Amino acid sequence: FPAESYAAQVEAMRSGRLHIAGVASGPTAFAVNLAGFVPVVAMQRADNSVGYTLQLITHRDSSIKRLADLKGKRVAHVAPSSNSGDLAPRALFKALGVDPGKDYEVLYSGKHDNSIMGVVNRDYDAAPVASTVVERMQARGMFKADTLRIIYESAPFPRTAFGVAHNLAPELRAKIKEAFLSFDFRKSKLA
Repeated sequence: FPAESYAAQVEAMRSGRLHIAGVASGPTAFAVNLAGFVPVVAMQRADNSVGYTLQLITHRDSSIKRLADLKGKRVAHVAPSSNSGDLAPRALFKALGVDPGKDYEVLYSGKHDNSIMGVVNRDYDAAPVASTVVERMQARGMFKADTLRIIYESAPFPRTAFGVAHNLAPELRAKIKEAFLSFDFRKSKLA
């Protein structure tokens, strides 16, 4: 099922047209509460880590050196359902004295890639993004590592939850979980 968004995925599962899905950490709660999604597994890296961090990035030449310096700036958030790109910054930054939308202007970019490249190209003053997306874009040579400065980094969040519709037969759910746990992803394109 080629879903155009996590909202489309949630709706497809809610209506019984999707039975197995991978849902990012931000929309997982919506998938559970609105569609009966049952998280089963999450991917693990070769170093046994599970997760990513929220990184607040700015351009290396920016005057922004700490979170408080965001006041009055233009900051690219990803989308309202993005964990690292909107939900977590709203909670974490506010607890640290900076209230997104009040202390700085929130501009939605639509994707982590857009937020990152917007900071690289100085279209935005800063952006909260997922560390894994920054790593992938650097590895593809989309920008030099020293172009960005990280001024805040959170504790790790869980990555995409892979799971099933709540109304699948228990035997089938068990077989799907076993398939995820026994498949050698190191020999796949996901490696």
